[in-house]
Amino acid sequence: MASLKSRDDKRITDMQVRNLKGKISEPADKDQKRGFGTLLFERRPSGVVEAYFRQRVGGAEVWMKLGVYKGDSRSAGFTVAELRSKANQYAAIAAKHGDVKAYLAEQEASAEAERAKHQRLAEIAAARGSFADLFVDYIESRRTKATLGVVKELERLFKTDMANPHPSIMLMKARDIRPDHILAILNPIWERGSKVQAERMRSFLVSAFNYGLTIESVVGRANAKVYGLELNPAAVVRVEKTSAPVTRALSDAELCQFWETIESTKGVGPVMALLFKFVIATGGQRIQNIIETTWDDYDLKAGTVRLIHRKGRGGQAMSRPHLVPLTARAIELISRVKEINGDHAWPWTTHGEQPFVISSPTHAIADWVNSSHAVIDGVKVSGFSPRDLRRTCSQLMQRHGVLDVDSDLLQSHGQTGLVGLHYRNNPKAYLPEKWRTAKLFEKALAVALGESKALSYNLNSNGETETQEKVGN
Repeated sequence: MASLKSRDDKRITDMQVRNLKGKISEPADKDQKRGFGTLLFERRPSGVVEAYFRQRVGGAEVWMKLGVYKGDSRSAGFTVAELRSKANQYAAIAAKHGDVKAYLAEQEASAEAERAKHQRLAEIAAARGSFADLFVDYIESRRTKATLGVVKELERLFKTDMANPHPSIMLMKARDIRPDHILAILNPIWERGSKVQAERMRSFLVSAFNYGLTIESVVGRANAKVYGLELNPAAVVRVEKTSAPVTRALSDAELCQFWETIESTKGVGPVMALLFKFVIATGGQRIQNIIETTWDDYDLKAGTVRLIHRKGRGGQAMSRPHLVPLTARAIELISRVKEINGDHAWPWTTHGEQPFVISSPTHAIADWVNSSHAVIDGVKVSGFSPRDLRRTCSQLMQRHGVLDVDSDLLQSHGQTGLVGLHYRNNPKAYLPEKWRTAKLFEKALAVALGESKALSYNLNSNGETETQEKVGN
């Protein structure tokens, strides 16, 4: 049997609300203390009973709706107990803070401010660039400053040594990258034996993070990505210095063997093979400068090719032209290239979409060194790099009496200071001297290649070459 309600109990019963005609109220405080608001039920003309928390603030009544009374199990709304519980909470707030409505509005404003803060932090986090964003941004910054070959190498390294093998690291925010992540990128390069490449990769990473540390302070910057970097994680990583060979030069026998067999080496395309021969025939020009030429740089009537040198930090801003004489041998080679790639913008290309990437000649020479052609009298030819062809030509000239100053001029080596300034302003000024050196080099090359015929050169009044065959001894 249910206990009878105490005479002092002011709490409203469910039956009272169900049979309510107008209004009825009770103290909102759970202990029924007065002064902390009331729980009020009111039947509307529609028949719906609504519950309110009513409080007197500053002489005025403030009503706050708690909800609709649930008359039966099939109706929507709240039971008396549920509405009373909510009123009790409001009464507790009134006991501690006074004006319940003002307090709740203040709490909501504070919560909204906190939500806005978290949203802003999330937006900032989303706007912060990833490691991949930073390196791509760095590559873009180099397009107008570095050579095309360097940009292509950066793009290749990003794909082969960063994005493909380390996707999770590349997705990290750039500001979260630490030295151990840099080591994770460099160690595989080192372990596969590419120690010089590991040094270069480390240098590129240092430059990329240095770029990220300063770029956000540049006025008028187009890229909106921010990185929030505080340190350069690549700067503290050290790559053990390697002693890359700097004295390798091909002997005459090696040069002759390479010349005669490179075009028949498996894995080496015809244009790549002709590139090596052209580099040799022009006295050992820098292979990257040759690769970057377009057909517009060649004047076969005058017998010259125009190279652009961009050595040093100045990049394209400090570029200087270098006119190279084209001997009959060189013209014959470039004419063969024209038959293959005459319809493309670049002579030195495979598909015409872009010139060779700078790493391709290195791979091609490796193919030759690993082939059966790289054997002389049963002895395997030791490895060498495209750069060693330049040194080979330089030493060939030296052995055949060409002065160092003339050799340097033909190879555009060390042309700085006042000489370089004059050379940049008037690239044709040194052509007669270069032609004389080219004639001497051609004779030396013919001897090294064991040819029975050499070419004799005469210079006309315009500094252009006239050739005739001369039977060797």
